[in-house]
Amino acid sequence: MHLLEAIGSKARSNHRRIALGDTADERILRAAFIAKEEGIAEIILIGDKSILEGEAKKAGITLDGIEITSPATCPVLDKLAASYYERRIEKLKSLDEARDELKNNDLLFGAAVVESGHVDGMVAGSLSTTGDVIRAAIRGIGLAPNVSILSSMFLLAFPPIAEMREKEFSLAFADAAVVPDPTAEQLADIAIATAGTYETLSGNTPYVAMLSFSTHGSAKSASTEKVIEATARAKAKAPTIYIDGELQFDAAFVQSVAERKAPASAVTGKANVFIFPNLDAGNIGYKIAERLGIGQAIGPILQGLRRPMNDLSRGASVSDIVNMIAITVLQAQ
Repeated sequence: MHLLEAIGSKARSNHRRIALGDTADERILRAAFIAKEEGIAEIILIGDKSILEGEAKKAGITLDGIEITSPATCPVLDKLAASYYERRIEKLKSLDEARDELKNNDLLFGAAVVESGHVDGMVAGSLSTTGDVIRAAIRGIGLAPNVSILSSMFLLAFPPIAEMREKEFSLAFADAAVVPDPTAEQLADIAIATAGTYETLSGNTPYVAMLSFSTHGSAKSASTEKVIEATARAKAKAPTIYIDGELQFDAAFVQSVAERKAPASAVTGKANVFIFPNLDAGNIGYKIAERLGIGQAIGPILQGLRRPMNDLSRGASVSDIVNMIAITVLQAQ
């Protein structure tokens, strides 16, 4: 079964509630209708009910069975504001300021609804910037315990590759969209988070390669030392995950190269989760894999939050949005 089809099938059996922001966008309304009709998730739209119903009618779709809420109509806004104020008491002057922030920012309001547990996750970004979505997620939901950074990963689906992979396969690349130059501690957290996200979405056991231009001491620099330290931190923090580094990509991915460069590693030759030392490498790497390797890139998928919230490209298609809803459902398991 194709990876996205498998993700959609799993989502239909999970019965989660997902909020959608940027609802002035017709693509969001169409995706909401499809996700509801296909049973991928129970959808909650953030916006003005009369306006959204009018826009849906113009688009020839119905929002029957889809909950619509907004700061102006939410019966528990005061409760949300109190919780938000408590979490950000060092940044906010008063409870009134907390309430005003939620009233005037639909993304932040939606994130607060996610944090409250009324919904299981949120998707936005078809009209908003990535920065706006991330700020709302960090302020409204917050990072998961023991996680130092919000990060992202791309899931790439590939056809079989002769002599290397006989069947369709998927890989995770991180971080390729959010953290420009992670510290060793942050790189370790990105590795652990990406392993979890990959396993949740693909169903495969993660084998994590901490990438570098060096394999097991073949070269030395400040960059390789950072990767070595990050690998040690990740192993100490998550001892049950298969993690190795520093590794060059070929040693991590190609069995014949692995046998020469790192024969004793439990990861080399079968790595499926690739952690890049910085955003330059990660972003360049996933785009090369997508364009030259004929991989289908899905993401960026945000990770490291207490509850899931995902960003969309402003060029996202309706099917892209539906897929991200399904991914968010699985992250909310």
